[in-house]
Amino acid sequence: MKYSILLLLLLLSLGSPYGLAANNLEEFSAHYSATTNGIYGTAERHLVKLSENNYRLNVSLEAKIGGLGIGDLEQASEFSYLNNTMRPLIYSYQVSGVSSVTETIIFNWDAMLALSANEKQSRSLTINNNTLDELSYQLALALDISDEIKDVYSFEILNGDALVQLRFEVLGEEIISTPLGDLRCVKLERQREANSNRSTTIWLALDWSNLLAKIEQTSASGLEITMELTNALIANRQVSGLPK
Repeated sequence: MKYSILLLLLLLSLGSPYGLAANNLEEFSAHYSATTNGIYGTAERHLVKLSENNYRLNVSLEAKIGGLGIGDLEQASEFSYLNNTMRPLIYSYQVSGVSSVTETIIFNWDAMLALSANEKQSRSLTINNNTLDELSYQLALALDISDEIKDVYSFEILNGDALVQLRFEVLGEEIISTPLGDLRCVKLERQREANSNRSTTIWLALDWSNLLAKIEQTSASGLEITMELTNALIANRQVSGLPK
C-alpha cells in the first residue's frame, strides 16, 4: 500500500504540459484527479508571472484513502523565459505523509553549475545550455508542440544527481472524454528502454494550448494509474469540451 501511495504522488508530480500559446506563456490554474489501487489523488497546478521574464510553476497535491489524507507533495520551479529560451532558476520538491523527502536545486548559469541539496547531502553538478528541471521541461514540451508537431521530442533534465534524457513519441491525434467534455488531443508516449515494463501515455488538448488532459501510467510491477483534467482556467478562459 505504501508503494502505491508513493507511486501516485510521483505520477501527479510528473504530470505533463500546461496552458501555452506558441512562443508565449499564459498564466493558468488546472485541477486533476487520479486513482490507483483504491487510492484517490487530487492535484492543483498554477503558472504565475512574477516579472517581465520570470515565472513560477507550482504543483500541490494530496493522496487519500476513504477521504483521509495520507500523503502530500509540493513542487515548484522558478524560471526565466526570454527570447524563446527557458532557464530554471530555483527548483524545490517536498513530500510528506507516508514518506518524507525534500530537495532544492539552485541554478547558476554564469558558472554553468547547479547546487542540489536534500536532507542528507548537497552536491554541485555541471549543467548544459539546454538543461531543465523536472517541471520546466513540461512547459518546454508544450511550447515545442505549439510551434511544430514532430515525431519525437527530447529534453535534458536534472533529476537528483544526474542529467537524464527524456524522449516523447507522438502517436497521433485523438478525441477523448473528460469531465469537461470531449477534447481534441495529441497523444504521446514516453520512450523507455526496450526491456522496460513501464509505460506512460499522455494526451494534450490541442484547442486549449496543449493543456494536459489525461495521463495513464503502468509501473514496473503492473500497477495502473489514471489521471485526468477536472477543471481549468487558461488566461482567465474556462476550459470546455467540443461543441455537441
